Amino acid sequence: MRSDASSRSLELGLIADDPHLAMELLSGYPARRFPAGLLPGMAVALVGVVLIVAGAGIPAPGAVVLGILLLGLGACLLLGTTVLARSAGRQHTG
Repeated sequence: MRSDASSRSLELGLIADDPHLAMELLSGYPARRFPAGLLPGMAVALVGVVLIVAGAGIPAPGAVVLGILLLGLGACLLLGTTVLARSAGRQHTG
């Protein structure tokens, strides 16, 4: 009984200190630790790197171009839409 009251008071203290932790504790769902596009972005970028290396090993400029495009797509997926939207917003100010 005493440990339940002390853990509840500790939880309330943590909620008061950290608003992100408060949202996580009160919602019942854990926060996402990794960005949503991490695994797809890494997979697409890896395929792009493999195509660049394979295209450079044999005379296949189409494979190199496709690899560069896939590498760029993978980077965009890794960065996410928030980073791209912020950089586009900076360009239009003035």
